[in-house]
Order: sequence, then structure tokens, then C-alpha cells
Amino acid sequence: MNRFEDILVQCIDDIKAGRSSIENCLSRYPSLREQLEPLLRIALEIRKTPDAKPSPAFKIKARVWLMEQIHERQAVTKRALARYNGQMKPIQYRRRFSMAGIIIAIVLALSAAGGGAVYASQGSLPGDALYQVKLGTEQVRMILPGDDVTRAELTLSFAERRMEEIVALAEAGRVQHMGLAVTKYDDAVKKVLARMELVRDENSAAGNITTLVAEATARHLSVLDTVYDMVPDEAKPAITRARERSLKGQQTALAALARNNPIGATEMNLQTMNGRLNRARAMAEQGNSEEVENALALFEEMGMVGEDIAQIAQEAGIGVVEVEELLAQANARHLSVLDDLNDRAPHEAGPAIARARQTLMNRLGNCLMALANQNPARAMEIDLTAMRERLGRAEARAEHAEEVESALEQLETMAEFGEGISRIAEAVGKDEENVEELLIEATSVQLEVLVELWEGVADQVRPAIERAMAKALIRHEERVRALEQRGIEAPELPVIPPMIRERVEERIREQRIWEEREAMLGRTASPGVPGRVSCPGCRG
Repeated sequence: MNRFEDILVQCIDDIKAGRSSIENCLSRYPSLREQLEPLLRIALEIRKTPDAKPSPAFKIKARVWLMEQIHERQAVTKRALARYNGQMKPIQYRRRFSMAGIIIAIVLALSAAGGGAVYASQGSLPGDALYQVKLGTEQVRMILPGDDVTRAELTLSFAERRMEEIVALAEAGRVQHMGLAVTKYDDAVKKVLARMELVRDENSAAGNITTLVAEATARHLSVLDTVYDMVPDEAKPAITRARERSLKGQQTALAALARNNPIGATEMNLQTMNGRLNRARAMAEQGNSEEVENALALFEEMGMVGEDIAQIAQEAGIGVVEVEELLAQANARHLSVLDDLNDRAPHEAGPAIARARQTLMNRLGNCLMALANQNPARAMEIDLTAMRERLGRAEARAEHAEEVESALEQLETMAEFGEGISRIAEAVGKDEENVEELLIEATSVQLEVLVELWEGVADQVRPAIERAMAKALIRHEERVRALEQRGIEAPELPVIPPMIRERVEERIREQRIWEEREAMLGRTASPGVPGRVSCPGCRG
């Protein structure tokens, strides 16, 4: 044996005889502390395990497991020839053994329980006598030869083990040990992230590792939802901590992945956001307003991650258009999901849903304006699709005045987005005519639907519809003038019944009087509409 193995053997003997402690041994050999400590601790833990009398079959399995660890590489004997200065020199026989196997064999040979305890420990859970032995074998595996990528993958496998332990404890009803299990999971994810950072400069390997970490933590979040629902109340705070850790882990992994693959990072983040919305809907059907709010809070947090990824893409100049398009489409789609959620959820969850809706509208505007700097026509198409969704929402909920007014307010906000896209198209000199034509087409469809809606709703809802029609007509006049200046004939608007037209014209007069007054006061925001981002081409 070499010097390290001699020191290891001596330390184990001293500890077993009571002549020394682990700390004393480590202090005697500070330069070897990192290699010695996990081996000494596993030896001590094995020595502390209770006396067991394994069956012959168990001994055979344990021996097989141990031999697999020892003989990672079979001994090889071969003759080779090398030419040096014109002479043939035989290479000496060399016998290659895995140093990992030698060290493990030493630890097991000098401990009281041997390979059987180590083998048995692999199925142990937090709170079991052999659990520390299981953790100790993992520490030993981490100090074996291998590169940073291999160690990162190994660390991730340990995090997967910790998640399996949480599930096993929940299924067995052993919630008294759940706190320890979550603590170990928390530690494992932190180690995974630290290892992930070590390989960040190895482009292909780093991308693979970060993807694996992001996928694993997203999966953990879903598993923890199930565990949360099955454990008693006293264990729920621990599971909440685990969910927070898995979410933070995914956020860190996605930020790292975005440096080289922002499109992939965006797609994975959107999958997690979809999962949170699905969770909110499931909880809404059960009448669990608290979990609806929790799911929406995580949903909004992942939305901020999406914005961070977009910012990273812009700084790196990679996939900017694709990322903004993905985010814009998702934000518009998520608004429809929140509509459905609002119809299902308990009344207590209403404020949380309203906040999520407003946040989505703001993000949609940011994404559309950022996309418009590169592709105004595509930004306008997404905006118009979202506007049609709002009109559909108003029609579907025609008997609910509050929901109709909310949909129309969102419609007006999206119309303002269209105006912003038009200004950007003019500024960057792209798709100007196409954008204007799309806007006029959208106005025609909008007015046609609003007329039908006006005729089918209660009187108290009609003023909101009339205001929406008035603003649409004002924008249409501006579009017509813009097209006429370019020599393009604008299409005719749908026929508006005289009674409705008269009431809408009155709303137009009111709107223009209000605008003149606001202009005199130096204000430009629309009445009743939240403030917008005034520099839509910028993020942050």
C-alpha cells in the first residue's frame, strides 16, 4: 500500500481502538483532509451499525455488489513493443487495479459490518440506522477519479435519490422524518448547481448538464405537488420548502442554459409555467383557493424567469426573435387559461387571478414591442389573434357584465399595443403597409363583433361596448388617413345600425373632448387604462 492507504488504515485502527477521533486524524494530515474525511466517516458509521445476521443469499448479493465496486477495471496483462533509437524494447507487465476498489476494500475490511451493511444501506431512508452509511458511500463515490461532467451527473443522481426518499417516506406515512429528507434534498440540489457551474465553460457538456438539471427539477416540482397533497398538514411546510428549492434549482439551470440555448431554455420554462397553471386549475376544481394562489405565485415567478432569459438572449444576440415570439404567443394563450381558471376558482382566489392577468398583459406588451423591432408584421399577427380571443371571451360571457367589461378593457389595451407596433414599424422601416392593413382588417372584425355583442347584452353593459366601438372608429380614421397618404384605398367598414351609430358618435365626441382636455394638462394616458411601457423596444 502507498502512504495514503497506510494513513487511512492507521486512522481507522486508531478510531476503532478509541485512541483518536476523526477530527484528530484529519488535523494530523490537513493536506489529505478532503480525501480522508468521507472514508473515515463511512468507516465509523458502518462500525456503529447494529449487529445483523444476513442470510447466505444476502451475503452473496453483498459480495457481488462489493466486487463490482472493487473491480471497476479488470487487471490486464499484455506484451507490447516500442521502438526507441532503433532498438526494440519490451514494455514491462503492469497490473492495473482500481484505486477506488482498493480504498473501499480497506474501509470494509477494517469496519465491523463489511459489505453487507453497505449493500443493505442502499435501500435505507432518512431515520433508518443505515441511512448515514448510504450517504457515506455517496461521498466515497464523489472522490473517485472522474472529470467535472461525470461528477455533475453523479451528483444529480444523488438528488434523484433524495426525491425518491421523500416519496417513499410519504407513501409509508413516516412524515416525522420528512424534515430531514427535505434538508438532504436541499443540500443535494445545491451541490448539483455547484457542480453544474464547474462545467459551464465546456460548451456541449455544460448544455447537456444544465438541460438535465432543468428537466430533473421540473419533474421534482410535479412530484412534490403529489406528495404535498398526500401528506398531513404537519408535513406540508417541509414539502413547500422542497418545492421552493426545486424551483430555484430550475431557475438557475435555465439561466445557465440560456447563455448558449435561449430558445431551449424558454421552451422548458414555458412547460413549467403550463404545469403551474394546470396545478391551479386542478386546485380550483377542488375549491382549494390557497393552493390556487400558491400555483399562480410560482407561475408569475417563472414568468420573470422568462423575461430574464429574453434579456440574456438579447445580450448574447442569440435567438432573440424566436424567444420573443414564443413568449408573446404563450402570454396570449395563458390569458385564455386564466379566463377558464377565473370561471372555476373559488371567489377568494379572484384577486390573485386578477393580478396574474394584469401581469400577463404587461408582459405581452413588452414581448410584442421587442418582437416588433425585428418583425413588426409577426408581432401584429400575434396581437390580433389575442384581440380575437378577447372578443370571443366577451361574447361567451355576455350575460356577465363584469367579465364583458374586463374583456373589453383587455381588448383596448391590445389595440394600444397595435398602435405601438405600428409606430415601431414606421421607425424601423419594416412592414409598414402590411401592419396598417392588418390594423384596418382587425378594426373591421372588431366592430362587427361589437355590434352583435351590443345587441345581445343587458343595457348596463352597452356603454362599455359603445366606448370600445368609439375608440375603434377613431383608430380606423387614423389608419385610413395613413393609407391614403401612401395612395392605398382602405376597405369599407361593416354597416353599423343607425341607433348604435348615433350612440357611438356621442361617445366619440366625449372621447375627443376628454383628449383635448388631457392634452392641455400634458397627460396622454387613456381613461381607465393602466399605464404602458413608453419605450417598448427596450427591456429591463
